[in-house]
Amino acid sequence: MVMDINQKLLKIQKEWLAICGADDLAKKHPISRPFSFSVTDQFLSSDRKVMFIGQEAKGFGMFSDNWPIENIQLFNKNYVETQLGYRPHDDWIKYNGSPFWNLFRSFQQYGSEPVWNNVDKFHRVIDKKTECLTLELERIFSAPYGEENKSLLMREIEITKPSAVIFLTGPHYYETMALSLGVDCNELLIHKPRKNSPCSDVSDVIKLGMPVLWSYHPAYLTRIKSMDTVYEMYRRVMQDRI
Repeated sequence: MVMDINQKLLKIQKEWLAICGADDLAKKHPISRPFSFSVTDQFLSSDRKVMFIGQEAKGFGMFSDNWPIENIQLFNKNYVETQLGYRPHDDWIKYNGSPFWNLFRSFQQYGSEPVWNNVDKFHRVIDKKTECLTLELERIFSAPYGEENKSLLMREIEITKPSAVIFLTGPHYYETMALSLGVDCNELLIHKPRKNSPCSDVSDVIKLGMPVLWSYHPAYLTRIKSMDTVYEMYRRVMQDRI
């Protein structure tokens, strides 16, 4: 089952790379390898599937044909499985104790099965440092396309059917979010997370037929001592659903 779903995801990711012209754009802009979303067996078999959507594909190295997207997708799947304890840690994939992965693992402890996605599938690489994509590139990569006029992110959500979606992007990624999900930027901004309310229920704005939460990156949540707010909001929105 997981192989079938990941093959479907791989197919649309390859189509998207061709449609947005990633190969040509990579010749003009120092962009990273693409993020290739995948799922695990445990995610597919769970009654509580939680898709965490982070910011962008930082740390993926420069765009190169030496890393076929099939390899990137498999690496991402193995990475998630390793962080959740389904695979042993090794020299290639080590335990990640960052705030993002600590929050990610905590949902597993509460009986929900997390999976990792990103709102921006590339980042910009300059002088061995990572920078956000320019808005021009974000619009190319996040735009709806094809006869269905849906973004890659929207298609990935529809194929994998999570029980809930949690954006850990903070308010700075609102334009990419709005474009990818077909919602109005200004309406989305009304409901952005704030320091005194660091996790927002945006299900009525981003209408996916499931709870959709929007919070800060866990590194910031850790600094303001609000990491627990994400799970508490998730628990409230899910308590009557399953």
